[in-house]
Amino acid sequence: METPDSFLYRRYKISLEFINGLAGGTPADPQLIAGHIAKFSAEVTNSLKLSKKVEGEVSEEAMKKYMLQCQSVFPLDQKGIYVNGYQFNAMLKDAAQRTKATIKHKGLGNTIRDGGVLFPIKVYLGVDPTIVERPVKPDYGPANIKQFQVAEHVTLSIPCAVLNNGDLDDNLWRQLWIVSQGIGLGANRHLGYGRFRLAGIKEEGDWDIAGLWEGDTRPDMSPVPESAGGSSKRKATP
Repeated sequence: METPDSFLYRRYKISLEFINGLAGGTPADPQLIAGHIAKFSAEVTNSLKLSKKVEGEVSEEAMKKYMLQCQSVFPLDQKGIYVNGYQFNAMLKDAAQRTKATIKHKGLGNTIRDGGVLFPIKVYLGVDPTIVERPVKPDYGPANIKQFQVAEHVTLSIPCAVLNNGDLDDNLWRQLWIVSQGIGLGANRHLGYGRFRLAGIKEEGDWDIAGLWEGDTRPDMSPVPESAGGSSKRKATP
């Protein structure tokens, strides 16, 4: 049965097997703005220096605040930890830039980022996270050592939709996923986190694309039989 938007979008199921874990990137500190204002006002760079300057010593509370500033976690609700759908868009846009596809196809970056490639709002990871602590080169913030959550042994099968506007044909779509394997998904990709094996891309039949954002979507663990390099069988009809 065709939906009203059948000819506008191609529907896919993407299967991913993560190799070395996904890293959470949501700041654990719930008072980012207040903390920034306090440090800026005192002309210091972190909570430890703020405590030393204001109180004359490094307090236990300051130590806890500093630890929170060094931590990042996954978003969490009653169903578990998840990644946001827009993180897939960001990854694919990076892949398009690396392959120079955004130069060859003007407007491709906007298509990927702004409504031309649709994912569920939330994609649940189905595992419990662990905490790791690693030295990192800070792009921002005061810490040289960062503590963050990592989700290991994640396997996802994700529904998504691609707009048929001429920017992203089936062949380029599959190429971007292949390149994305080495780019990775989520936080701390410069440390190697978030890389995966593309287990399959399968073009699906018609379904209402609004279902991607009308409700929470859990990962579908069913296998995708079509290989990542296989050709699409369903054609969009005007």
